[in-house]
Amino acid sequence: MKKRKLIIDCDPGVDDAVMLALAAAHQEQLEIMGIITVSGNQDIEKVSRNARDLSEFFGMKAPVARGMDRPIVRKPLYAPETHGEDGIGGCVLPAAQKTEIRENGILFMRKLLEEMQPEEKASIVATGPLTNIAVLLRMFPETAERIREIVFMGGSLSGGNVTDAAEFNFYEDPEAAKIVLHSGVPLVMCGLDVTEKCTLTRKQILKMCQWGSPAAKLCGDMLGYCLENSSEKYRGEVSVHDAVPVLYLLHPEIFEGGHKILDVDCSEGTARGAVLGGFRWWKNETEETNVYVLTDADKKKFQEYLITSLYELAQ
Repeated sequence: MKKRKLIIDCDPGVDDAVMLALAAAHQEQLEIMGIITVSGNQDIEKVSRNARDLSEFFGMKAPVARGMDRPIVRKPLYAPETHGEDGIGGCVLPAAQKTEIRENGILFMRKLLEEMQPEEKASIVATGPLTNIAVLLRMFPETAERIREIVFMGGSLSGGNVTDAAEFNFYEDPEAAKIVLHSGVPLVMCGLDVTEKCTLTRKQILKMCQWGSPAAKLCGDMLGYCLENSSEKYRGEVSVHDAVPVLYLLHPEIFEGGHKILDVDCSEGTARGAVLGGFRWWKNETEETNVYVLTDADKKKFQEYLITSLYELAQ
């Protein structure tokens, strides 16, 4: 089976770390061309260090490049209350031997896309703010033709997690989200509507910490930090948001969704970062949709595939 070419754009971040482990466990199916970092869960210095350390720990040879250190318009917003001051819940990793490539992450992404064979296209998984991808598409619009699809974690049709209206990644850089939504590139949105249903329980996390492989133990420790340092401790399970885009590429059959016409609010009001549209089915029948939105998932299958992958990943 031919491998799917994949570029990962991320801001590690606990659930980004789990996403990287999941991708690393399936390198026989995914040709991971490069990992690009973006300011989001923590500042660009911390997320870039985490990307280097995590990818090497998980056995990924893909180069790491540093992307944008702030959103297009506003100052950056971080999430230490969820991910810790270091971005990975205080877990200690061996310092990576590999270094970042010197090239700017956006230029590196362009290079990766342009150096493929003419008939080839790459998928992009984006689990942080969409800043890097928006800048890429604005500066080098010709690269859109080399992108098979962008599968991103962000947005919500039913309320937010950083404000009542907005999900974190869209709130962080709604201008970037707007550019990507209107880019014409095939899009799959893995928003809160589906990711809040893709959880691991406290019992599953404890088992990972005690009996798993080194990768599973690390992911268990990080997820345990998120669980105990957020409101999710009251429901006894934690959403693994950023694992959803990669698992969608591997097992699309466990997800449900539909094509929508979506936009994003870029105002300075209380709705900033909110997804606009999505429920006017008659409009979707008469106009071309711009995004496929995941709305449901088989929770048991999600847990089974994710946990099995983490257990089987050798250090």
